[in-house]
Amino acid sequence: MKACCRAFLEEQFGAGEPVVEEIYGEYVGSMKGKAEEAIAAAAAGNWRVLDAVAHAAKGNALMAGDQESADVAIELRGAAKLEDKARAEALSARLKELVATL
Repeated sequence: MKACCRAFLEEQFGAGEPVVEEIYGEYVGSMKGKAEEAIAAAAAGNWRVLDAVAHAAKGNALMAGDQESADVAIELRGAAKLEDKARAEALSARLKELVATL
């Protein structure tokens, strides 16, 4: 478990609580899907979908205490709004890298 997520979730729910592992597991699964969706939307230039995916990824990351991934998702939303394909593809790839470390 990513250290920042463990610290955040244990602060919210208590150290050693089974719910911490459960929430983190759901977070990882969700983010894997969001990263793949972001890559596909960026490649297709589907800015509306990319913005929605990045928005969801940001919320997921913040709810798990993963500020690093949330920051990338925030930047990804900006790239989607500007329809900046190169930046969107780079940020989508970065999000996927971060998710792989979860």
